Amino acid sequence: MINLVALKPGDTVQLKDGSTGEVVENPQDGMWIMIRYIVSPADPDLVGTEELCHAEQVADAG
Repeated sequence: MINLVALKPGDTVQLKDGSTGEVVENPQDGMWIMIRYIVSPADPDLVGTEELCHAEQVADAG
């Protein structure tokens, strides 16, 4: 599992569903981050939207 506490706004994350998101807010609880979808192969309508993302959804960060 990725250490979400270390992520800052502007960092990108790869989700397990193949989506890419940009961190827009991090409440520093280690479980949730707010992301803005940059790429969403499964649902292109999500691109540009913001959503809370749980740590278990994150495949990689960097």
